[in-house]
This record gives sequence, C-alpha cells and structure tokens, in this order.
Amino acid sequence: MNRKEAGFSLVELVITLAVLAIIMAIALPAFGGMLQRTREASTYHLLTASLATARLRAVKDGAPVTVCPSRDGRTCRGDEVWSDGWILYRDPDRDDQPQADDAVLQHLDGVRGNLALRSTTGRRRVRFLPSGWASGNNLSIRLCRPGEDGFLGSVIVNNAGRPRTERYSTPKRCPFQP
Repeated sequence: MNRKEAGFSLVELVITLAVLAIIMAIALPAFGGMLQRTREASTYHLLTASLATARLRAVKDGAPVTVCPSRDGRTCRGDEVWSDGWILYRDPDRDDQPQADDAVLQHLDGVRGNLALRSTTGRRRVRFLPSGWASGNNLSIRLCRPGEDGFLGSVIVNNAGRPRTERYSTPKRCPFQP
C-alpha cells in the first residue's frame, strides 16, 4: 500500500505566494485611495454631527453651547486650526473657554491621513443660542490635503445654525497650506 503524504510541495507553496504577491500589488494602491476617501468622508460626518449635536443641546438645555477647536480636549485654541480636534461645551455665560471640566460635553480627536481643517479668519468658534441660531458671520471649516489640488470642501454653519457640507468633485487649490 502506497501512502502519499498530505500537504503542499515547495513548488506549490512558491506559486501560491507569487500569485498572492501579484494580487496584493494590484489591490494595495486601490485600497490606500479608498482608505483616504473614507477618512475624508468621516471627517465631514464627524464635524457636521458635532455641530448638529451642539445646536440640539443648546435648544434642549435652553442655554448656549459652543463648539471650538481644541488641542487638549479641555480648552479652546486661540487660532483657526481644527485639525487637532474640537470640543463642545456648555456656555451659559458666553465665555471663550469652558469654565470647568464638566462643562465639556464632547471631545473629538483630530483628523488623520494628512488632512487639515481650518476655519475662516475671524471666526474661531461657533456658539449656538437656545433658539438654535448661531448669530454672527457664517462659519466655514475647510478640509484640505497636501498637494496642488488639495481643497476638498467645507463644512459651513449659517446664521440660522444649520451645518451643511460643500464638497468638490474636482478638488481645488487649498486656501491655506496644510
């Protein structure tokens, strides 16, 4: 009785690994692009959801709620850089900073994947009033990636407090250097 050993031969293993390497070489660049597009879409969704949450919370609580860029998750930054993250905080006295740690309602970490977020000059934060309105100028937070045509779009909050996204199917020149 002849008994064959079960398993792969060295030749079969080498051929299988070669085919796998070819498939991976074709798939990885496409996967990287898909991952970058997913990061971009997630950034839009997270920022828009945070702004909508702050607006609803201001109406529900009957007190102002502010959203601002934050590096540490406890205080607002003094510039227009939102890339490091942002916070939502109860703001009954309309202060430029949260007055206590428990005033912070939500903290979101910064964006990843070579993306940059900056608000327009002159408006560093948005304060939602108990009516849901965000009085003052419109706030635009621009999303860019490094490169010649890196301006992907903006999240815009109008005076009525409604956040919306504006995305470009063909990216444009970024108004700031990421």
